[in-house]
Amino acid sequence: MAEPSPGGRRASRRMPPYRAVLAVGAEEYSPASSYNRRILHNTVRDALEQAFADSGLEEVWRTASFPRSTGDGYAVGADPEYLPLLLHPLLGEVQEVLGDMQPGLAFEDRSLRLRLRAAVGLGPLPDTGGEERGDGIGTAMAETHRLLAAPALKRALAGTDPDITFLAAGLTARAYEDAVLGGYVGLNPRRFQRAPAAVPPAGDGGRPGDAYLYIPQPSKRPPGAQDGSGAAPGGPDARPRGGTGAVLFEAVGEDRR
Repeated sequence: MAEPSPGGRRASRRMPPYRAVLAVGAEEYSPASSYNRRILHNTVRDALEQAFADSGLEEVWRTASFPRSTGDGYAVGADPEYLPLLLHPLLGEVQEVLGDMQPGLAFEDRSLRLRLRAAVGLGPLPDTGGEERGDGIGTAMAETHRLLAAPALKRALAGTDPDITFLAAGLTARAYEDAVLGGYVGLNPRRFQRAPAAVPPAGDGGRPGDAYLYIPQPSKRPPGAQDGSGAAPGGPDARPRGGTGAVLFEAVGEDRR
């Protein structure tokens, strides 16, 4: 951190390193019983760890920056070079892992289901490897968590069939522009739905930010299906792609038809 310069003049300081941020939060966590909250809490982390492994990103998970539980979710940071891989194949694997875990949750409690919202952001964040306090604290982390709690992302998940879709993801504008528009992810940008002003402004003012929504396994909530998320049904009007083998991004050769 820069020291004040002689004469009290303002001094420049070095920026912290850029980090990609992945944060997830569980739907219907608050109404769950104390016992079921513990199950969901543990399952969120287990699902992420398994999805990282299935994506060939075990080392990224093991060395993740500022990993932290948020009670109903989890957040990790990674070097920015891994941002495209956090989108594909990781998020698609999260969808599949969650699908595989549903029978075990139902065995514990017939009403128990785990569906996640995910938010992905990018920006400069302090990262001392835990040597100093304040790792991961900065605008990029705050923006990612504001997106995670945004009504647009909640509606996107609430508007899907709870027996088909287990994950809805949102990207901040910077993450979308750098990874998707930058051509590092094998997905046509039209596969994302722009949600203008979806990211609420910070507490100190500012303007809402745009976000880009994507659902790895699209579906539409059946008429009359109970919505216990507290959000109005809505989201992308997409047809189910069928099967549990769908991933966030299809192979480049298939996706750029």
